[in-house]
Amino acid sequence: MKRTLGLCFLTLTLLGIPAVTAANHSPNAADEQLGVSNGAQYAMFVPAAWNGRLVLWAHGFVDPAAPIALPDAQPPDVAPWLVELRESLLAAGYAVAYSSYAENGWAVKDGAERTHELQGLFRSRFGIPTHVYVGGRSLGALITAFLAETHPAEYQGALALCGPLGGGRLETDYIGNVRVLFDFFFPGVIPGDVVHVPPMEYSPSAPVVKAIVAAILAEPHKAVQLASVDQIELPYRTLTELVLSIVRPLGYNIRGTNDILARTGGQSPYGNVGTWYTGLLLYDPTVNAGVGRFVAQPGGLQYLDDYYRPHGTLSIPLLTLHTTMDPDVPFFHEAALAKIVAAARTSKWLAQQSVQRYGHCNVTPAEVMLTLGRLVNWAEHGAKPASGDVTAQLALESPESAVSTAAAMVNTEFGFTKVILSGATGVPLP
Repeated sequence: MKRTLGLCFLTLTLLGIPAVTAANHSPNAADEQLGVSNGAQYAMFVPAAWNGRLVLWAHGFVDPAAPIALPDAQPPDVAPWLVELRESLLAAGYAVAYSSYAENGWAVKDGAERTHELQGLFRSRFGIPTHVYVGGRSLGALITAFLAETHPAEYQGALALCGPLGGGRLETDYIGNVRVLFDFFFPGVIPGDVVHVPPMEYSPSAPVVKAIVAAILAEPHKAVQLASVDQIELPYRTLTELVLSIVRPLGYNIRGTNDILARTGGQSPYGNVGTWYTGLLLYDPTVNAGVGRFVAQPGGLQYLDDYYRPHGTLSIPLLTLHTTMDPDVPFFHEAALAKIVAAARTSKWLAQQSVQRYGHCNVTPAEVMLTLGRLVNWAEHGAKPASGDVTAQLALESPESAVSTAAAMVNTEFGFTKVILSGATGVPLP
């Protein structure tokens, strides 16, 4: 039966016709619809005991070379997390909808449009929800902030997890600085430079990834110096985390640069001509004399301002949650967002919470459910949650979640140690 439904969905997708199925994609859905709209796949689910609330979910960055696919399937390492969150939401009575977007890469504009249009698609199939919340992870968190600021009348609240909420330019500067500093400390390891990136695979078994890890392991003191530069301050406590904190941002440079340039007409948003790198004391002049220098171009800067730098013009609750040791989207984005919102005098609509933990958005679906509950209580009853560290609070409210997170970290450490001992040099990627 499921094979037949899958074939029907594929046929309808190729024809561009929405595919309506009985609930079989989700065990907790009483009804669902899968389809295609404006070049994007979408999926919508309603539980048997629907509480009237709808959660629209915006997914994060997907490799531009990857196929367009629903976020419950792609990327494969994040998809199980989303499936668990979806099923938790449905079990709690929420309806859920999400889209593949019609584009991968830095798809803020398209992602916002495709996520926003889910409201109309949902209403036409299931009726009008009583409350609509928008949420997202990583790049999807920036899309969430975009929608909260541009369509506040159509959402009751927004939940942004570990997003580049200080804006695209701030994130691009971080990724670019990691690349130019890596090229200074480990010259010749990666082909090209921060702006000129030849096509190459970036998977655990790819030659460039092996070369990067091998270079770090051969001269770890240089990696420590790189991570200590004030302008990036890479988070780490162990060798595993040090390697991951270098490999992961480099992956965004290698996989994402040409995507950005295609969107900006070839104009790069990265520039470091006026940057004086600090943090290494007497070695600072050597670094600054030897590091590659690049000029940001107006078209690139404008594009990332448009898609997107938050304006701070909030008029609905926005609750953020961020891991403090995030190597992909640094925690300093939260301070940047708070400053933007304060300048717009809308701080009453922003609450920012953090978890003392290493990893990009290393929070569990159970913890997201607790955080969403706080957002709903704020939006519907006026109880604004306190900003600040909630590590202990989440552990108390969801002890099984804390245990699973700790176990995952131990497995990561053990797995990476095995990789080193076996002589391999691949590491997990986003």
